[in-house]
Amino acid sequence: MFFSLIAHIATSPYRFVLWIRHKCYDWGILKSVSLDIPVVSIGNITVGGTGKTPHTELVVRLFSQEIPIAVLSRGYKRSSKGFRYVDVANSVSDAGDEPLQIKRKFPSVVVAVDANRIAGIDRIRQDHPHVKLIVLDDAFQYRRLRPMYSILLSDFYRPYTQDLLLPFGRLRDLKSQAKRADMIVVTKTPPQSSQTERENQYNILEPNPNQKLFFTCYGYDAPYPLFPEEATDLVGSTSNEIVAITGIAQPKPFLEHISKIGTVVGHLKFGDHHHFGPKDICDINEAIVRHPHAVIYTTEKDAMRLREASTLSKDVKSCVCVISIKIDFFTSDERTELKKCLSLANF
Repeated sequence: MFFSLIAHIATSPYRFVLWIRHKCYDWGILKSVSLDIPVVSIGNITVGGTGKTPHTELVVRLFSQEIPIAVLSRGYKRSSKGFRYVDVANSVSDAGDEPLQIKRKFPSVVVAVDANRIAGIDRIRQDHPHVKLIVLDDAFQYRRLRPMYSILLSDFYRPYTQDLLLPFGRLRDLKSQAKRADMIVVTKTPPQSSQTERENQYNILEPNPNQKLFFTCYGYDAPYPLFPEEATDLVGSTSNEIVAITGIAQPKPFLEHISKIGTVVGHLKFGDHHHFGPKDICDINEAIVRHPHAVIYTTEKDAMRLREASTLSKDVKSCVCVISIKIDFFTSDERTELKKCLSLANF
């Protein structure tokens, strides 16, 4: 309680700036526009770790077989500027790791990056007039655009209502802004969670009567080699030694998953969206020298960047595997209901 009070006082200037910014949009001093094309925004009010990109992919899966769809991201940490389309042959520095991941998983879907979401949407509509739905990855704070449907993500284990503003917590925006969401999705819901535990999330988050609340679970696909042409028999073997490489905001669920596959004898932990420099690659190469019988497991997002590391040793390339996150709803009824909500709101 004392820490929360100190944090509240210390973050008062930041809170005031956020409050002024939002009021400028609420009062019309700063303009927020609506477009005459269905736009779904997916985001959060915390920094990293709630699964924005996997949930963007979930929406793409729900609709891409039925209608032409496009995904627009700002392309966090890319070196390129302005608008650009993402191609499967792009580098991470060209497009950003997450947009590139989406494009490689859904090559027929239009994927683009632009920090100016309005200009980006205009460009997509100009070049691809057949597109009927645009999904914005990580755009909840982008007040210049008023989407037709807004999805806010909240971590089951760390609800935003129980968090603090940066730097004392992980909130990058005011809790009160959750009211702008049409839907709140509680991510990382344990598959074995009880009805009582899920109902408790209602009490914790206190959604408005008009806000839908859904629950999604994390799952993982079978590992596959990052460099199939270099892979040896060790990949896919019963070796129980694992070296983990993570450059994501919340690696704990990933580590818990691979701990069920084998014994984690090493973990090279990097920051979210980390660029693997020469020293990092040296550390990775040395990890396999120390554990010659281990298999390396990494995340799909990290694989986008590791693939471009030219100095990875042959031994590393022969044993590094990727595990993809897959998101699904806690119940099939929720999947049907979400699709219905988006369809009614946008088409």
